[in-house]
Amino acid sequence: MKVQLLTISALLLLFSACKSKMEQVEHVDNYGYTEKYTRDKETYAKEGLYQQFDEKDRLLEEAQYKNDTLHGMRILYYEQGDTQIVEHYQYGRFEGPYRTYYEGGALEQEGQYVDNEMTGYWKRYYENGQLMEKVQFENNIENGPFIEYYENGALKAEGAYLDGDNEHGLLKLYDESGELIRKMECERGICRTVWERGESD
Repeated sequence: MKVQLLTISALLLLFSACKSKMEQVEHVDNYGYTEKYTRDKETYAKEGLYQQFDEKDRLLEEAQYKNDTLHGMRILYYEQGDTQIVEHYQYGRFEGPYRTYYEGGALEQEGQYVDNEMTGYWKRYYENGQLMEKVQFENNIENGPFIEYYENGALKAEGAYLDGDNEHGLLKLYDESGELIRKMECERGICRTVWERGESD
């Protein structure tokens, strides 16, 4: 029983010592923005929740820190309180889902980061919720198939990008009713029309 009590006492002392190493900080910058966070007294490294408020005490940002480095979720807010951006970090590098929102809360863009790089399909939406475009990313640039839509939901364009915003291969364009109006052959962003509506096949 004595050994257990000594162990518990030692753990409590250790916890208290660790806890006492941290301090709460509240700082107002030259623009009237207030930062609130916890930091290590010795190294001044931020740990845990970080918050930033504007001069009217509206929350603008929340983020998680580990050893003074972004680690975990970071959220940016519009002035009226709606979420603007949600991103995730792993030791200062983008990792995981990324989303942006219109004022009012509608999803604007979503995608995925892997080891600090935009990867896989990224999607953008109109404010009414309709999908605007879906694009394949690789190494932080557009690289692969894409498809675009009008705000009414009709197909607008489909093709592929190569090494960035360069159409490559067959590009199809549609009118607002979703009817095919043109086909183009593209070579790294330079396109020539090979068929247009009204021409014979």
